[in-house]
Amino acid sequence: MGRIRRGWELTKKSWGVLRAHRSLIRFPLYGGVAAIALTIIVMGPGLYLIDDGELAPGAPLVVLGVYLLAFVGTYFGVALAAAADLIFRGEEASVGDGMAVARSRLPQIAGWSALAATVGVVLGVLENQGGVLGSVVARVLNVGWTLVTFLAVPVIAIEGTSGFATLRRSGAIFKERWGQQITGNLAIGGAVFLLGMLPAILLVVAGVALWSTSGFGGAILVAVGVILFTIAALISQALSGIFGVALYRYATQGEALGGFTPAELDSAVRRKGGPAPAPA
Repeated sequence: MGRIRRGWELTKKSWGVLRAHRSLIRFPLYGGVAAIALTIIVMGPGLYLIDDGELAPGAPLVVLGVYLLAFVGTYFGVALAAAADLIFRGEEASVGDGMAVARSRLPQIAGWSALAATVGVVLGVLENQGGVLGSVVARVLNVGWTLVTFLAVPVIAIEGTSGFATLRRSGAIFKERWGQQITGNLAIGGAVFLLGMLPAILLVVAGVALWSTSGFGGAILVAVGVILFTIAALISQALSGIFGVALYRYATQGEALGGFTPAELDSAVRRKGGPAPAPA
């Protein structure tokens, strides 16, 4: 219960920043629109060709699509992180400011996206094709990967690293700040899932169940559920980006910004035992 309560507090603080600077939601919104377009234009045809037995032309399209989706996600994540960092430093930040930083980091974003997409594909293949053992190993590795790369986007936005340098830097920040006794993910995001995504999923399930007996009513429930889920996903991405910058600044400079307290930021990462290290 204590971890749930801490996660709720961290989410509320991130929400406070987002509510005061609503333009930050535009970054995940733009990224979502771009991702949908890429899925339709690149991924869709590739998957269709593979399903039709044409592996040679289909596989490259899918690989390209996976990379482009990773690139788009990182690009708009870097833009959000740059804008959030300006806000935390007491400066005015527009969408254009964030986009300008992302454009200046294009080579770094390209390198990191290639690494992230490769790891994602390998973990996906291991989970889906490796049997029960492969699935378990993939999930364990995915938890570790998600944690050590949580600060990758702020690192790219603020420090301008790329590829393996970003991975090393993000992992090193966690090690220096919280030691090597990390056991799980960050305590944030659960509130968005419970309040937004879970009800949306239930609405979609109810809509599908009603579709056969009440086509219009079922369709309305599905539509509302999809819209609610999309909004919740956008908010979740924005909150995660805001929190990532706050955590980065605390871990690297000992500054608790955005209304967060040092105790909250220290408790954001689950550790096996012992007190968290004091700020540097």
